[in-house]
Amino acid sequence: MKIDRIEAFHVRLPLPRDFRGSSYSVPEKNAVVTRVFTDEGLIGEAINGEGSAAMHSAMLRILRDELIPLMLRRDPVAIEAQWHAMWPATHRGGRDKWSAVRAVACIDTALWDIAGKRAGLPLYQMWGGARKALPIVAIGGQYHDGWAPQRYGEEMHDYVAIGLAGCKFKVGGAPLAEDVKRIGAARRAGGDGFLLFADANRGWDRRTAYDFAMRVRDLDLVWLEEPCHWDDDRRDLALLRAQTGVPIAAGQSEITVQDCRDLMLDAAIDICNLDASWGGGPSAWLRVAHMAAAFGVQMGHHGEPLLGAHLLAAVQNGTYLETHHPDRDPVFHRMAVNKGTIDSGAYVLGEAPGWGFVLDQEFMNAHVVDRVSSA
Repeated sequence: MKIDRIEAFHVRLPLPRDFRGSSYSVPEKNAVVTRVFTDEGLIGEAINGEGSAAMHSAMLRILRDELIPLMLRRDPVAIEAQWHAMWPATHRGGRDKWSAVRAVACIDTALWDIAGKRAGLPLYQMWGGARKALPIVAIGGQYHDGWAPQRYGEEMHDYVAIGLAGCKFKVGGAPLAEDVKRIGAARRAGGDGFLLFADANRGWDRRTAYDFAMRVRDLDLVWLEEPCHWDDDRRDLALLRAQTGVPIAAGQSEITVQDCRDLMLDAAIDICNLDASWGGGPSAWLRVAHMAAAFGVQMGHHGEPLLGAHLLAAVQNGTYLETHHPDRDPVFHRMAVNKGTIDSGAYVLGEAPGWGFVLDQEFMNAHVVDRVSSA
């Protein structure tokens, strides 16, 4: 079997409002849909996304000019070989590494879909099948102008109503006392069984992060995610973890296996939440997951539940599946159909081979802003 043709689409969907965390805002949802066609009729399909329109445009240029021509006529199930053939594209001098690493992830993700379909297995089973269902939580608590703390509590009721088990709550973008009130309201509204995480998106210095951790000790946080600024985060996270005893999650801002390795070597994390689309694809994520098991580190996955579900369910050290409110992620909630189901706080994976979803082609076509193809 050989790769016969590859095409990729930039999908861009405006959101009903600007979703703001401590150091970012998301006014629109961007994604790349990649299809790899083989000469035996199997088609691998993938959705990779999250980030700016400019980032996704750069990814499409790298796919068009470098990776798609490189992959033609190669064996699509020799995935390790193809990943290593693509990775040198990230070494080009002066290049934005994030775009190149994400472009590699697009093809890697689609090749795994072919492998699963050829085997007749969903990928979570093919990779190990540690479980069939995962607790599913919202990424929420984004900042709203004029909202009182209790309104953030009401938001938690919205997540429970759509079947989610908890919320990864945004902090780090307001005065500390206000953030403590906001997340405290979320805990009171969610109740004792509600899974609550705090995510600062690298918004604080270590002293402020320590202060926050001490003030919320009674909230039973599952973990505190990326609390410290990026420029010395491994050292800061290791100290914070040792000083507070609060489980620390990080890794979504890393783009290589080696970056994640160093977080573990420095005893900086309890949970590594590498994003497969941001970090080189499922091939790279799985390397990190198995390495993490040797360090006693659990695995998360930053958003992207279509990928995260299969990856987290495959390995014994997988944790919680993350999604967004349907308003924040129309790709998962509207563009991808025939996927797993949300039931009483759990996401139950299906039995369809590969990634196991089908695209709503009409919905996708209405939001395509660019396309590249080998044909």
